[in-house]
Amino acid sequence: MKEIPERRRCIGLAAGGLWMIAISLVFIAWSLVAIDTPTARLVLLGSCVLLGGLILVSIVVIRAALSLPKSIAPRTQVGKQIWRRFAWIVGAEILGFGLVNTILGATNNFELIPSLDLMIVGIHFFPLARLFRVPRYNIMGLLFCAIPIVTLLAVSKDFAVGQALAWFVVPGLGCGFVATVTAAAGLREAWKSITVLRTSVV
Repeated sequence: MKEIPERRRCIGLAAGGLWMIAISLVFIAWSLVAIDTPTARLVLLGSCVLLGGLILVSIVVIRAALSLPKSIAPRTQVGKQIWRRFAWIVGAEILGFGLVNTILGATNNFELIPSLDLMIVGIHFFPLARLFRVPRYNIMGLLFCAIPIVTLLAVSKDFAVGQALAWFVVPGLGCGFVATVTAAAGLREAWKSITVLRTSVV
């Protein structure tokens, strides 16, 4: 039986996809509930069905990846370094949230919190793209920064979408959609790799 060096990557892509879909569901659901119009309720229902289906798909892909034969090679120093760097990146992201939200709260600029928090999330995807060798994370990071910036520059602070201010809901909807598409692409890549690896095992 051949070793499966890509097993961990498949698991990582699928687990990352599951996490992004779950977060997208939170972003989208919160925004649509805040908008609170008949159309928003219909979109919320459709989004829950779609994202719920993708969550099930991601679980199937994770299970399929876990069923691949494990590599008998010991975990390398490089693998350990990857997870240490991942911890540093996430730690910096959390620190960024705390610092930015504290400053915005102290200056009574609460309306900026959703946009700036999403931009911090976007920035943290740039090093993750390189760390995990997933170039599409660069595109997602760019869009997570661009969508809030465009919203803040192009939309009036007092403009409302349904029952909610646009600055609170538009960035979350846009970034939720971007994360969903990125997660779906990751699940597709993982499934294709799993299929190839299964057929290559003797």
